[in-house]
Amino acid sequence: MPEPIKLNQLSAALWRRVSDLFDEVLELDESQRIDFIRKLWATEPEAASELVAMLVAAANVDKTVPIAQQPFGAALGEALKEQNTGYQAGQKFGAWTLESRLGKGGMGEVWRARRSDGLYKAAVAVKLLRTDLSRDTLSRRFARERIVLARLNHPNIARLLDAGVEHDQAFIVLELVDGMPLLDYVSAHAKTLDQRLNLVREVALAVEHAHHQLVLHRDLKPSNILVTAEGQVKLLDFGIAGVLDNDADAPMTKLTQLTGRGLTLEYASPEQITGEPTMPASDVYSLGVLLFHLCTGNRPFATSSTRAALEYAVVHTDPPLASESLELAKQAQGIVDSIAPPPDAKRLQGDLDAIIRHAMRLNPAERYPTAARLAADLDAWMSNRPISLHAGERSYVAKLWLRRHWRVVAIASVATVAVVTALAVSLWQRSNAIEVAEAAVKRSASLVARLPSIADANSEPALTVRLHHAQLLRATGRPSESLKELDQIAPAISNVHGATSSNTKALLLARAAALRDLGRTDEAEKNAAQAAAISDRR
Repeated sequence: MPEPIKLNQLSAALWRRVSDLFDEVLELDESQRIDFIRKLWATEPEAASELVAMLVAAANVDKTVPIAQQPFGAALGEALKEQNTGYQAGQKFGAWTLESRLGKGGMGEVWRARRSDGLYKAAVAVKLLRTDLSRDTLSRRFARERIVLARLNHPNIARLLDAGVEHDQAFIVLELVDGMPLLDYVSAHAKTLDQRLNLVREVALAVEHAHHQLVLHRDLKPSNILVTAEGQVKLLDFGIAGVLDNDADAPMTKLTQLTGRGLTLEYASPEQITGEPTMPASDVYSLGVLLFHLCTGNRPFATSSTRAALEYAVVHTDPPLASESLELAKQAQGIVDSIAPPPDAKRLQGDLDAIIRHAMRLNPAERYPTAARLAADLDAWMSNRPISLHAGERSYVAKLWLRRHWRVVAIASVATVAVVTALAVSLWQRSNAIEVAEAAVKRSASLVARLPSIADANSEPALTVRLHHAQLLRATGRPSESLKELDQIAPAISNVHGATSSNTKALLLARAAALRDLGRTDEAEKNAAQAAAISDRR
């Protein structure tokens, strides 16, 4: 059995392979692991040796915790914590001098640094990136890409200040953002659904800006999003996945697809997992996953039992409805990145469910065509306006109109009750009814005069009020004024309600009555016949 290679001598490709295998073997039962490793020895002895060493190291991290429950990241971090990467405070990368290490992750290390020549006063973040690409390849890509990435001038995108290769080490220099990771910020400061939707909306508009500059992110996830103390979103690592990815002209193996730098499986689109070309719709899918996560507390496929099951679910199935996934919050113990759902999560049902699912369609052509369209629908939902997915549905639009303008509807209802009451009184107490009717006419006229200032004068509730006003004018002996009002609203009623609607029929009957009062019987009979024809068709 070959000896394990020293960690600092592991190639990036072998490190990624062992990382992937480690995730797989931890998901197996103890009885299955031996057979898994035995088969691996027959095909990949070097990888098998490293995997066994990693399992032994992980088992020694904490003997009280079963290895099957030990996340790979934590186990690897403990196993490597004594390893020295070789980077030190005072070391220079280009014009930048390292000061202190801020963190370490799958993509590499992040250091606080300052410009050596003092031309840039503020502290920056220097990312030292892991990659197996050659120095020449990296230099060519950075020379090409940093010009494009530097054009990303948006308040919600951390600015790229520099990029290059030094000591055979790829590095990028970013604006140093003083902020909290997205999920931590949400848990502490963004409890409600609207607050979380506003955060995703800001991210979506930043993504849209980048897409206009022909830059894809390709690795949208919570760890790439910080939120400042003022609540401003800052999106990190735009375009870096593309710089570090394998050569687009080289054959892409399944291993490359699943472990390339441009992919975090939990937030990746189906086409990224299968190795197809990425596009703006790929970032839209990741925004949908982010939206699902913040609205429900968990990722859409968080309960997938294995990495293979997760990959299959993303590639072959539509996500579950967000409103139906809230039960996961009660079972979230042990699920990575789980957070508490918003207290008003019941509002997910309906339009918000539809928005999230539309962003995460399997077919890229069926998703939102742009991140801006997704942001626009989030805006519409938060303001009780129709979302684009239901454009043209009259009953849906009317329902949202009533929700937005409930005060106008209440006024219209009161006015209608006043009209009906006045007419009823007139049947048994005519003398008093005349005074009441006159007062009702004045209130109705005042309401009609105010309609343009409080609502669209051609909206359904407004037209209903004006129709009642015309009927009231005729009932109180003013047929000429009634006819004038009816003629003014006739085109709008036909357009809004339809030429064969009950409202159009009511208008025709009211017009016939007013014409009879004026002695214009031929015209009155014609309107009455038109109303009768509508009844026959209905």
